[in-house]
Amino acid sequence: MSSYDLDDIGPLVPESESLGFLLADNVRLTRRIASHYFEQYQLTLSQAKALLGVRRWQGIRQVDLADYMDIQPISLARLLDQLAENGWIERRPDPKDRRAFQLFLTPAAAPILKMITAASAEFQQQALAGLTPEQQQALFAGLNRVRENLTALSKNISESKVVSEVSEK
Repeated sequence: MSSYDLDDIGPLVPESESLGFLLADNVRLTRRIASHYFEQYQLTLSQAKALLGVRRWQGIRQVDLADYMDIQPISLARLLDQLAENGWIERRPDPKDRRAFQLFLTPAAAPILKMITAASAEFQQQALAGLTPEQQQALFAGLNRVRENLTALSKNISESKVVSEVSEK
């Protein structure tokens, strides 16, 4: 086994200055806190996210919700079965595609969505404690800009992958 000098690799970016680390760690902590909170209501974080997705985009197709949630459609189907059994969502055939279903909230979802909304507001208030309104505004503006940049980068990667696959044929 050979040894090498770690200094040859270059300096390690401090965690407090690493976008990837900070984003990932904040997501990890958010998931942990949210999971703990939702357990009290016999609700998983994935179920809450699915309900919020349907609330935001009434009539969303299952495949599009799976993409938004970054999970496989089969995993989402099982999750949606649970939400439908609880009477919180309903699937309706997509009039534009007989093979697809659109998702809609039912009136029974209102109390659980009210709880999720209240929990989200409380979490955000606690997470942003100590930041001035101006700092909060700057944080959201910066994060939205980062998301735009990453969305464009992701699109470019997807497009270059398609071009690469086509040129290989």
